[in-house]
Amino acid sequence: MTAAARWEVPEEVERPSAEGLATAYRRVCEVTGMRTAGWLTLTVSVSCLALGVAFGWAEFVVVGVLASVTVLLALLFTIGRADLSVSVDLTRRSVVVGEPAAGTLEVRNASGRRHWGSRLDLPVGDTVASFQLRSIRPGEGITERFRIPTARRGLVLVGPANSVLGDPFGLAGRERRWTEELELYVHPRTVPLPGRQTGFVHDLEGHASVHLSSSDMNFHALRPYVAGDDRRHVHWRSTARAGRLMVRQYEESRMSRIVVALDTGRSSYLDAEEFELAVSCAGSLALQSIYAESPLALLTTRDELTAVTPGRALDSLSLVEQTTRGGVGDLVGSTVLREPGASIAVVVTGSSSTLTAVREACARFDIDMRVVGIRVAAGAPLRARTVANTTLLQVGSLEELPRAMREAAS
Repeated sequence: MTAAARWEVPEEVERPSAEGLATAYRRVCEVTGMRTAGWLTLTVSVSCLALGVAFGWAEFVVVGVLASVTVLLALLFTIGRADLSVSVDLTRRSVVVGEPAAGTLEVRNASGRRHWGSRLDLPVGDTVASFQLRSIRPGEGITERFRIPTARRGLVLVGPANSVLGDPFGLAGRERRWTEELELYVHPRTVPLPGRQTGFVHDLEGHASVHLSSSDMNFHALRPYVAGDDRRHVHWRSTARAGRLMVRQYEESRMSRIVVALDTGRSSYLDAEEFELAVSCAGSLALQSIYAESPLALLTTRDELTAVTPGRALDSLSLVEQTTRGGVGDLVGSTVLREPGASIAVVVTGSSSTLTAVREACARFDIDMRVVGIRVAAGAPLRARTVANTTLLQVGSLEELPRAMREAAS
């Protein structure tokens, strides 16, 4: 041959990944209705039959036959399709940690034939509530109530409700999803705090600025009417003298911007109970600012939380978790960078941070900013000390926080 021989290198066969195998396995289970326990039982039955026939062991043959019959009977339970109307309702969207919470599960047979019973699984947080549905006539409905654990602050997901049509041994079964997930926020405990105190919220009513506004509190001057002005601000006496419409002009009032910063560093707290106390203190301070209609920034060591309304603020605090990185120094540093225009800053940290460390960290704020540093220490006595523009507080329980804030405002 004059031409050089050409050798084609075969392409490498693409091996299926573990994720692809898992997906294929789930599809096979959906089509056949078999579960992992059923496949294991079927494998045992085939193995016993093969050993019994090969070696003449009658006992293995009997075990193989019984296992095969059990799998076949289990598959019979998956025949049919339930036509149900399922709804899940929660009595409340949010609760305070420790308060009772419950929900209602309603199931109605929407088909024209009797439903001979099945199991309904409803995930509730980290657990699954199983309801054994009895035989239901066409159009008939049943109602079940369930409790929701609220011992820990956080977000509890309820649902989706899945009906399970299968055998009692769990060898085979078909699931169908009926509802969506519902959210229940478990809020931290809070206490009402005194507001409009001199020194803490010393300019709650706002102070005049150089910016002008068409509607505010401080009158500035009169000007001619232009299209779009609110006629409620027309000054009729001046209008009569000038012969044209004159409207009032006001100086824009600025509200004190309050920043509440929560230290989430795990090293700042002795235990989880102390961290929960800090979260409750931060929540109480945030609610006081929102109720007073003061601009608020609610920060943690890493994130800025949504605090537009009391509910949204508590929802955000429900999801706060401790982080590996933290400390009062890091918290104050990030707060200064993120909220340079705040006029009042409240820093909340744990007992692992000494009052001296809190004071040194709070010294990084501007001298014209009102600063309150709160060190939570479960069981410790209440302490209050003011140095320049900074007030240091030590709080041993949530009930002491109102008294501590009154001393900070004095």
